[in-house]
Amino acid sequence: MTSTEAAILTDLCETVRATGAFAAVTIGPDADSARWPRAEILFESLRRIPAEDRADAFWCVLTARVRISLRLASGSADPQRALDLAETVGQALLVDRFRGQRCRDLPIGRATELGPTQLKTDLKQPYLAASFEVRCHFESQEQS
Repeated sequence: MTSTEAAILTDLCETVRATGAFAAVTIGPDADSARWPRAEILFESLRRIPAEDRADAFWCVLTARVRISLRLASGSADPQRALDLAETVGQALLVDRFRGQRCRDLPIGRATELGPTQLKTDLKQPYLAASFEVRCHFESQEQS
């Protein structure tokens, strides 16, 4: 993983942490699963496409998943709380969609794009999870 990719993941993590909505925010799976609610920034893939406008550059798409896990005190798995947290995180991630000038709008996509929120309600109650994909686009001259 290059320094740009690591910096983007760190920025995503710090942005989610800055919402103040979570007891824990981690890059990768949370080793201490007793903290609620928590958010995990999970690296999914990195795609490199030769840039059409420069022979020495690549257009890159870093895909991560934001997974939000919560434990509801009431015992009822009300999906609205998870949806509200996902909305809060999504809005925060789009405040600086250029991730501190690391990402940019490219012909293959906008600097930061969010996918639809998916709920996982089939967990043992009172647990609930929501997740969505984040795609960050940037240009690189690094091969790997």
